[in-house]
Amino acid sequence: MRILVLSWEYPPYVVGGMGKHVAGLIPALCQTQSKFGPLEVDVLTTRYAGGPEVERLGNGVTVYRLEMPPFDPMDLYNTVVSANEIFVTKAHELTKSRPYEVVHVHDWLAGVAGVRIKYDYRIPLIVTIHATERGRHQGHVTSATSSRIDRLESQLCHEAWRVIVCSRYMVDELAGFFGTPADKISIIHNGIDLQTTYPCTPDQRAALRRQYAPNGERLLFFVGRIVHEKGLHVLIRAMPAILADFPNTRLLVAGKNSRHLWPLAVELRVAHAIHFLDFISDERRDCLYQVVDAAIFPSLYEPFGIVALEAMSLGCNVIVSDVGGLREVVRHEETGLTVYPGDPESIAWAVRRLFLDPDAAALRRLRAQAQAQQLYNWNKIAQQTVALYDTVVSERLQTVW
Repeated sequence: MRILVLSWEYPPYVVGGMGKHVAGLIPALCQTQSKFGPLEVDVLTTRYAGGPEVERLGNGVTVYRLEMPPFDPMDLYNTVVSANEIFVTKAHELTKSRPYEVVHVHDWLAGVAGVRIKYDYRIPLIVTIHATERGRHQGHVTSATSSRIDRLESQLCHEAWRVIVCSRYMVDELAGFFGTPADKISIIHNGIDLQTTYPCTPDQRAALRRQYAPNGERLLFFVGRIVHEKGLHVLIRAMPAILADFPNTRLLVAGKNSRHLWPLAVELRVAHAIHFLDFISDERRDCLYQVVDAAIFPSLYEPFGIVALEAMSLGCNVIVSDVGGLREVVRHEETGLTVYPGDPESIAWAVRRLFLDPDAAALRRLRAQAQAQQLYNWNKIAQQTVALYDTVVSERLQTVW
């Protein structure tokens, strides 16, 4: 069985959760068998961050990184749609040797090409929706560009033979926004790759404690994209109440351009307790998970929350918003603490709960680590994905186009 995967992001170009998902899924597909015989997977992606133009991962998986026109953030939609023509051209070239049985598209960024290829070759389209434009803006369409993205997402859900989402929350979101029927949607969770995490040595942990907690300070950690939906501003607003109870607390903030929120910290008179780290490497992030007292993810919108899983897998306590997919990943008082989204006082309550009962926190951390490692591995997710490919191909064989 031959599959064509279209993804705007693939390593080394990884911007958010979609890039991490595809980066984990594609290598795992190499190890998975289809009932239709050997699996061949071609991945078409962009080359914005370099990498080899053609990369063969073994067991039938080949990645093609395509040169795209310069990215124009001021004209996002038209830049992306124009670049989709390059995906289509490459797909036509690859199809000359043998047709594909399925085209699998990740999000709207490769959607126009996916629909074109579906009709050009009369093959089923599978779409993974990682997040929606309306969801990112709390149910609203905020601009002309936002409206066009929203319409394309709706079209993709209509054109797809099957839609994959990462959580029950996203099933409800697609039903509410686009009227996508539940029996057309498959839930396949995101995962984590323990082989790519960095176990921190005792010396590295001690060095980080000396750097950020030289006087035994308690450490809280935020890592993520610095956008409104990630809720960092809510966490910073919680800091006055946290410091009132625990003055020796420090918050580490990692994320490109995180210093944009420095004025808010100054306004609230908590700047002395916040370290804005800006961009950090994956290795440093993983070491910090193993050093801090808790990682906090105060998202206002989160279809899944893979960052919480990464923290849990490394034995880090987590505090997360009770929103979206996060509430499915983290069970309150069992594998972490959940808080009301957009509520600084709720975050302060959770930190108080964490600090005042360290024995309960230790138990939650152990349960969370076991769950993350057992339930969310990429081999299991790849098997579920290939099983869906098999189902769709079987249905196509019985269908007159």
